[in-house]
Amino acid sequence: MADQVPPPVPTDEELNTYIRTRYALLGIDISVLPGSDSDAPMDQERLLANGRSILRQDAEVAGFEIDPQFNLPMPFPAPFTAWTEG
Repeated sequence: MADQVPPPVPTDEELNTYIRTRYALLGIDISVLPGSDSDAPMDQERLLANGRSILRQDAEVAGFEIDPQFNLPMPFPAPFTAWTEG
């Protein structure tokens, strides 16, 4: 099987288009927000920057590879230990 090649990293404009589309599908019109206003509670620039940040963090987490030999700690012993320990 051929090695999988990760997709190219999306540009800011591609992510902005995706974010605007997602908001539009939810029925949210972000065009009513000011473009860039530091006095406003939220503006389009900050909204899109936050969205891009979240999407990029999700992509980093999705690429995390778990070590197959990593032994997760358990808060309680596995049920089979009652039969294996003497």
